Amino acid sequence: MGTIRTEVTANYLNTNPGDRELLLPFLDGFHVTWANIIRGYNTALKVFFLSPEEHYKESYGFENEILLVYAPYERMEPRTLQAIEQIFTTSPAKGRVETLNYFLISDSESVNEWLDAYISSRQETRIIVPFTKTEIINAKADNWFVRNKLNSHFFGRDLFNYSLPLVEDAYFFGRQNIIMEYYDAIRRNENKAIFGLRKTGKTSLLFKLKRRCESEKLACVLYFDCKLPHIRKVRWYQLLNDIANNISEHYNITNNSIEYTEVNASKLFMNLIRDIYQKGEKICLMFDEIEYISFITNKDKHWKDDYIEFWQTFWSCQSQFKCLSYIIAGVNPSTLEIDLINGVQNPLFGIVPHRFLTGLDLEETKTMLKKLGKRMGLVFSQDVITAIHNWYGGHPLLTRQACSTLNTFLSDKLKKPIEISSVMFNDIKSNIDQELTFYSNHAISEIKEFYPDEYYMLELLATGQELDFRELSMDSSNIKHLCSYELLKILNNKLVINIPVIAQRVAMESKRSEGRELVYPIVKLERRLPWLKRRIQEIVADINVLEKLINKVGKKKLFGINSFPEGASFASLPVVTDLNSFLVFINIMNRCFVESIESYGLSISIKDYFWKDIKADYGCIWPILNRIKVYRNERDHLHLNNSTTDYLVNYLEVDFEGRKFSQIEEPYFVLQQRILDGFLLQIQNEIDAIS
Repeated sequence: MGTIRTEVTANYLNTNPGDRELLLPFLDGFHVTWANIIRGYNTALKVFFLSPEEHYKESYGFENEILLVYAPYERMEPRTLQAIEQIFTTSPAKGRVETLNYFLISDSESVNEWLDAYISSRQETRIIVPFTKTEIINAKADNWFVRNKLNSHFFGRDLFNYSLPLVEDAYFFGRQNIIMEYYDAIRRNENKAIFGLRKTGKTSLLFKLKRRCESEKLACVLYFDCKLPHIRKVRWYQLLNDIANNISEHYNITNNSIEYTEVNASKLFMNLIRDIYQKGEKICLMFDEIEYISFITNKDKHWKDDYIEFWQTFWSCQSQFKCLSYIIAGVNPSTLEIDLINGVQNPLFGIVPHRFLTGLDLEETKTMLKKLGKRMGLVFSQDVITAIHNWYGGHPLLTRQACSTLNTFLSDKLKKPIEISSVMFNDIKSNIDQELTFYSNHAISEIKEFYPDEYYMLELLATGQELDFRELSMDSSNIKHLCSYELLKILNNKLVINIPVIAQRVAMESKRSEGRELVYPIVKLERRLPWLKRRIQEIVADINVLEKLINKVGKKKLFGINSFPEGASFASLPVVTDLNSFLVFINIMNRCFVESIESYGLSISIKDYFWKDIKADYGCIWPILNRIKVYRNERDHLHLNNSTTDYLVNYLEVDFEGRKFSQIEEPYFVLQQRILDGFLLQIQNEIDAIS
């Protein structure tokens, strides 16, 4: 049972005794720790802090005190909520009370209906749990009254279903180190840039930074969304004129009426910045979606030239007046990394430090899921948090929308609160991802539009074309950016997919656009013979390199002194067209590369050399060799034990991408290509592992 603290009684209730009965229903699970009357926005509100007891903390995810506001007015007005918002940003509430929700008592009998109408157009509003004064007074003896109210307002709202940039702090999670770094840069009049996939939170971060600068009166911060037609379609001097008008309006400068032209724009803008400098003020300009007003755009091509004029003006202003800074946001830092544009020095080259905004880390994902989930009646276990984080890579929008869809699916079947496990998530993951198709495509749409080379590299890896990916990534800066996005990561010295749900969408889009039956591209009929000859030559050459490395480091030999046998048979492998040609192919592969290892093991008196020694020492190449062995045994109708049958099922599942043998148009050639491509790839991986 909660209590009303002595200081609340002494400092508030003794002079406002009628308000005691408003607090009684909350004593079932809260302590009243603070009270005062606060005035703002031409209204006076009675404000209390409620400290939740453990059972309320556990049930609803409360970590701090809860704000309780009594608005003693017969009619609800927006200024009441505006005054409450101001309370959140000032002492003593700031940093002390929960930011996601608060309780509101009103004399208005229609407060519920009024709030429903108000919030319907303001998706980012905090959770407001409303009470009428009448029902509070009538509920003094009802210990479940507050809990029932919380359940109806918390469990019924989907807090994850939010896809627009965050313009308030309530639902902003993580990124605090970046905020402080960029805030400090503005304080020092230094430029910064932030890049990343779409919907990773770049715009939300800019808005958060803008609010921080404005609340602490650090600088005048102006935000420009460069993809908007009225920005990207104008010439550089016209945009400079618009920016100047915004600055003048902020500082009430009235003598800035001269129209900007190509000739005078730079001079007029510099004069304006000089005036601001002399006032001792700071200006920070935020340019979001920078690609649309840069030399890489394909939409408004005048920016291929205008880019130079525009940024040279800023460069000159900053050189003379230390009051101006700008923050650039976009998908890719190419606009900063290219030194010359049509033979002219890039004004942004080398002067704008940048970083990539990647997904939330595991701890930030955990905080978001637990904090929002508890208020929705969803309890996320640690295993499902890890599974969701790994599958969506911490991407804020994808994670939110996945949890929103998860909430929809589970709420239709189960009563809240619902404890969610990784098993439950995995059971409906494919359904969730279908719902997220738009968002997954959207996350990388601008990479595909503005940076096709990077998208192509991602597509190669997503569709399993690791051989081509390896070859093209040897000296490609595109890989650096893909890693910076955290679309790729290094695992065991190998680049792998880091956000599987996006790679899955890229792969399916590639398959759809080319009309393939499999994600993995199969060599077309007319190209198969030259493809096969090239693969054979590559395998022979790379096996030769591998064997030399094996001898150099003293690892256990694969085939003995004379390398693999039947080289002539391997060199004359047929292009597989049917079962008979596949049998010829798979038997030659088995004799050359599997039986030869087993024979060498017997020659040095080691039993199970292939199954024990080679399996233990050659983690890359052994699985593909075993694949050859299993396919050969199955095709020759030899007896398969349980272990071999399991291998066969798994190998076919991978090679046919979950489809049945009868569903594949040319199943035998598919197996030939997957075996040879896989064999060459794993030989190269083994070389890398030994080198």
